[in-house]
Amino acid sequence: MKTLVCSIAILTFLLLGIGLSAQEKKTSVPAGTQPAPDLGIKVRRLSPRAAVFNVGPWDNSYLALSTQKGIVVIDSGFSKTVAQEVRTAIEAEFKRSDFAYLINSHEHSDHTFGNSAYSDIPIVGSNLLRAAILGMKSDPTIIADRLAIPEQSLARIQQDLLKNPKLLENPETSQSERFWKTVQADYAAGVDFVPPTITFDRRMTLYLGDVSVQLFSYGHWHSKADTIISVPEEGLVRLGAIFSNGHLSAGYLPVVNSPYGPKEPLTASIVNNWIAVLNEVLGQTNEKTQFVSCHGWTVTNKAQVSPQVAYLEKLWNEVRRAKAEGETLEQTKAALPRAELFSETAGLAGSTDEVPNIHEHNIEALWNAADPAISPDGHTPAFH
Repeated sequence: MKTLVCSIAILTFLLLGIGLSAQEKKTSVPAGTQPAPDLGIKVRRLSPRAAVFNVGPWDNSYLALSTQKGIVVIDSGFSKTVAQEVRTAIEAEFKRSDFAYLINSHEHSDHTFGNSAYSDIPIVGSNLLRAAILGMKSDPTIIADRLAIPEQSLARIQQDLLKNPKLLENPETSQSERFWKTVQADYAAGVDFVPPTITFDRRMTLYLGDVSVQLFSYGHWHSKADTIISVPEEGLVRLGAIFSNGHLSAGYLPVVNSPYGPKEPLTASIVNNWIAVLNEVLGQTNEKTQFVSCHGWTVTNKAQVSPQVAYLEKLWNEVRRAKAEGETLEQTKAALPRAELFSETAGLAGSTDEVPNIHEHNIEALWNAADPAISPDGHTPAFH
């Protein structure tokens, strides 16, 4: 049995080596230098000034803006090398190299662990985001799961190849392995946790001559420090991972307190901020506005996003009212049937693998966050 297992492992190794060498062209490089890894970066132009750069097995998309005062990049990448390659691709696409700002939309590894590739320019992020990155720097054990992602991903590729050696015929297999090995090597050399050098509390606007970039601290949704980014002159809104995880994407109800979100308790002030920010952002948009994600190529419009926002606000008001009037959680769930009271969500899926009943899940999450002392007038207070 041991001989058979060893033989399979050796065969997989040999097949992988043959497959990779057949799919990679050898290039000569100067002595003492390393060839740039072929990470398969793809580019999609949104306008003459805006482009999305997509890379990696997680389908990360990085938005770049070519402005009168320099290039602005939103999020850096999984690691320094990945970020450097994306930066090079941005230079090639825009045919310029004057970078003005890097903006971090939230603190997760695939968005900030490449910040050191932009250490020569100002890095912008919310106070929440700076605190999160400094927390990682002071205690890397809190992100041990993030640092283990490359190794775990490579192990899964090996397992898949054992089950199906024909996967070697798919170029994406070798490209995924190359990507994770690149990130793994960077992590082994040590992640340089680079926090924002320019921070803001609630709102901030960067003026770049021909465009302005508006930042809204959303917080506590997909991460501790989610930020929504709007570029009015381009008709662009980047909802970050709020968008990509189905929270505000077309097709699904938004998921409050996602199982993959932050572990800190949800509070009424946080929910009030969500509603205030979403309404403020939507108030600046029109039917032509493009809402872009930080994963994949998904682009949606105001007509698709507005029902989710309306649902969140209405549900929050109704849950607060019920709790203030002394109703129990079960009574509140029974009193707020989705089909009857939230008809605007009729076309949205109400379940995921992680959350079988999103509507009831949301009621419970918001009920736990609601302050029972709030007057049941259904009014969402302004966020200050």
